[in-house]
Amino acid sequence: MPAPGPWFFYAVAAAVLWGLNYTLTERLLKSLSTATVLLAAAVGGLVVSLTMGFLGGGFRRDLGLLAAGGREAWWLAASVGVYLTANLCILASVRGSNATLAAVVETTYPLFTVIFAWVLFREFQATPGTLVGAVLIVAGVACVLRGH
Repeated sequence: MPAPGPWFFYAVAAAVLWGLNYTLTERLLKSLSTATVLLAAAVGGLVVSLTMGFLGGGFRRDLGLLAAGGREAWWLAASVGVYLTANLCILASVRGSNATLAAVVETTYPLFTVIFAWVLFREFQATPGTLVGAVLIVAGVACVLRGH
């Protein structure tokens, strides 16, 4: 099996950071409102994205593409709406249960990624290995819920 590329290490780093984020968020939600936590994340994202967009020059190119009226504007609006709704849902889940339980259940999202890639773009991005992994994830979530 070939060594994974840099994408793998970024994915592991994201998993570590998401685990830390869930833990910190659970603590914050014990004293702060969901709106405050979401706003703080949005402001942080705004600062980072403005810095990246202006320093990297991506905004100029992207604004031209979006102004051209292609499907990118629609996909971007849909993506933002889904992103915000997903964040609200996970914050509600953490608030209603705990960070660990919410995170474990949320790990079923690769299954939905495969489904949506097919439904929206007619791309089948799964391999036999990823399908087995998806089944194991769902089985793991079932075990957690059964024991909860």
